[in-house]
Amino acid sequence: MHPGPDEPASHDIAQLREELAALFPLRDLDIRIGGHEIRLTTAKDIEQLIDRITEDEFRVDERLPYWAELWHSAVALAAFLTENRVPLAGRRVLEIGCGLALPGILAAASGAHVTCSDFEEHARLAATINIRQNLPGVAVNVRHMDFRHPPEERWPLILAADVIYEKRFVKPLADFLDQVLQTDGTVLLAEPNRVIAIPFFEALTARGFRYRRHARMTRLHDREVEISVYEITKGSIAPPLP
Repeated sequence: MHPGPDEPASHDIAQLREELAALFPLRDLDIRIGGHEIRLTTAKDIEQLIDRITEDEFRVDERLPYWAELWHSAVALAAFLTENRVPLAGRRVLEIGCGLALPGILAAASGAHVTCSDFEEHARLAATINIRQNLPGVAVNVRHMDFRHPPEERWPLILAADVIYEKRFVKPLADFLDQVLQTDGTVLLAEPNRVIAIPFFEALTARGFRYRRHARMTRLHDREVEISVYEITKGSIAPPLP
């Protein structure tokens, strides 16, 4: 792996786990997707993470540790990548708000050159662990990224799972995608049909984006939820995936 400028340089999984375990107890989640057995490491108790957030930290960004949970949208997007034979081999892929990095792991396992990004430092450390323990020897970049400050790079494929859940994210996220998606690129975005998605897609349409929706029933944690996976492109709608 090639760590980002603010990521741990160590390649030793045990050491990385020790670093994260020193902050809070850990748990492992095992999930099977498209013939892949994936083990994800995360915080054992999300409520404990919430309790540790200071008033000052919350006041600045209203940040909550959403990254520490495996969500239905991440599972749906990861399954979509495998079941729909999305062209991935040799392709540059950016996962935004990666959290535990499940979709990014599946993309990298299919030969994509993946960058997993998240705003939260603990999420990036967990993502690093998950990538290393599932894809030993595969180069995946993990880096800090803030929707409010898009990088100069552009990507042909962007993955996003459950990244629109508050009104304050709508404009920054729409602007971010407008900036970092290649002209002929595609965003694959999964979300659980929240009302907040309506103004988000209105913002995308105003910026010239078009989209196609795929509905998927997704089971996780003994609960089945309908997830929408969107193919989002700039200008005309891309032909359906094979």
